Amino acid sequence: MSGLEVRGLTRSHPGSDGKHHVAVRGVGMSVSPGENVALIGRSGCGKTTLLRALLLLDSPGPQDRGEVLLDDEVVRRGGARSLRAFRRAVQYVPQDAAATLDPHRTVLAQVTTPLRTLGVVRDRDEADARARQVLENLDVPAGIWRSRPHEISGGQAQRVSIARALALSPRYLLLDEPVSGLDPALRRQTLDLLASIEADVPTSDNDDTADAGDMNEPTQTAPAREKAAPADQGAVPAPALLVVSHDLAAVARVCQRTLVMDDGAIVEDAPMHHILTQPSHPATRALRDAVPSLPTVDAPDR
Repeated sequence: MSGLEVRGLTRSHPGSDGKHHVAVRGVGMSVSPGENVALIGRSGCGKTTLLRALLLLDSPGPQDRGEVLLDDEVVRRGGARSLRAFRRAVQYVPQDAAATLDPHRTVLAQVTTPLRTLGVVRDRDEADARARQVLENLDVPAGIWRSRPHEISGGQAQRVSIARALALSPRYLLLDEPVSGLDPALRRQTLDLLASIEADVPTSDNDDTADAGDMNEPTQTAPAREKAAPADQGAVPAPALLVVSHDLAAVARVCQRTLVMDDGAIVEDAPMHHILTQPSHPATRALRDAVPSLPTVDAPDR
């Protein structure tokens, strides 16, 4: 089966009382190519722990269990070289995007460096051309391409972080609280950006991996994206998105399907329209009722 998946995932951590506390309890979930999925839940419910496990960024303890699969193949932990193909296929935009940018590198270098270290392009000129195209596509002003992270705004840093991920032509893009802490204008811009990601990142010859701030304004989820143009047109499919958030109104603008997490478990998996109109679990209802004015989304075609 094609997709990114976890099966039977359990993660725990030691508490201040000396006992192990389970943060994720036997979770199974998947994201299929071309779909936008929200993972929502209150703070502390295990969302970030699940996300880090899905990215193989955690260090499982002896009591932890579960597997990460890509296209029905278990992804084995190992060194950077052994995980290259997985890192190209699955990219991550963290909550504090600015903090992950190298303070010594320019905006352009932030995007070109992973292209070369992950073996996506052959040489510096190819990496430079690809980075420039992605930055242009995301409306990152050319005037800041030679700037360093401390010289650009938080909103610009976030776009650079997204550009860095998209330049690799990932099949899956995972975002952790992408609008948390942003002012209403930046929030709207970021959501517009996520909802409009197009299949316009150039292919690479050696790529071996087959603002909603106003809650009174009705919004619609982005439609399922069409297949990419043929390879000779230089396009690749837009990545599937997994957007982690506690903000239902934000993800409703971007995602068609929603996973609700509570106390370390997935308690509801349903289309966004169902989550907004007929939530089944008390945790889902609490998240819905916390939004002052719900966005509206179309019911899925049957």
